[in-house]
Amino acid sequence: MSLVWLLRNLPMLAVGLACSLLVFGGMKLLGDRGQLAAKLEQAQRQLTAALVELERAEEAARVHRAHLARAAEEERRWILITNDLQQMEGQDAPLSPLLGHTAERLYPHSP
Repeated sequence: MSLVWLLRNLPMLAVGLACSLLVFGGMKLLGDRGQLAAKLEQAQRQLTAALVELERAEEAARVHRAHLARAAEEERRWILITNDLQQMEGQDAPLSPLLGHTAERLYPHSP
């Protein structure tokens, strides 16, 4: 190869080198794109699994809150009943004549 031939063909050699660099760069970009697509698919699967788990946790929390609300309501009812019983303590009143007569008829005194 002579210097004259190299100088005469320099534009073609530069175009050939640029084309080969473009081909190799394009192949690298396609490889990177494939890897990124695989990573994206994996991330989407993980996100879907996390969303399903989040929905389960939200449902469990809703059920738990409902249970706690029922337990609190039951506790309030027991407190009211206890207060009523404590206020009634020592307030034994005789039955009205009608209730007394009815009780005697239903439950006669045995000798």
